[in-house]
Amino acid sequence: MTEHGCKVCRVLDERDMERYESQLVDQWQAETPERKGYRQLAEWLNITMLRREMDRAGLSTLGQEAASKYERLRSADDSVAEEVAVGLSSAGIGVEQLRDDFVSYGVVRTHLQDCLDLEYTAESGEWEAETIEMAREYARKKVSEAVRSLSNKGGLDGGELVVDVSVAIECETCHATIPIDRAVRRGYICDCE
Repeated sequence: MTEHGCKVCRVLDERDMERYESQLVDQWQAETPERKGYRQLAEWLNITMLRREMDRAGLSTLGQEAASKYERLRSADDSVAEEVAVGLSSAGIGVEQLRDDFVSYGVVRTHLQDCLDLEYTAESGEWEAETIEMAREYARKKVSEAVRSLSNKGGLDGGELVVDVSVAIECETCHATIPIDRAVRRGYICDCE
């Protein structure tokens, strides 16, 4: 720990973003399905930092512009990330400092649990649904990055592409397959037992 407590404390202080701490806590302690996990909170805070810098530089932040730039700035495709970084730098944004200030989910967890001494106790069944949703969202983002890269390289033609990830489970006995959401709603996978 530093004089600020943790990286989130430092970033909120140095970037004059203390007012966002209550939103961070509210989103973490919200009821499911509005509740955000640590990864989602880290992404939200990072996009908020980028949006503020874009606003200061006079760049458009309408719609999902900041989120889109953030996603491309962190792209596995170095040419895409570099193109966004150059654009932001030419607008006067200190991209390297911004990247250094981006927080991870572990730092957000440390901030909430250690610095703020908060805890969240999920009701029975909530953590499982949240874990499935977090995994689905993570897979969607990674597949979206790969699809975007393939499209940029000319390996995949088409208009605006949207990736959808679904999770299904299968009974080992009868091999019936069902979307996990439906199985949880009805309380069983199949009729064979």
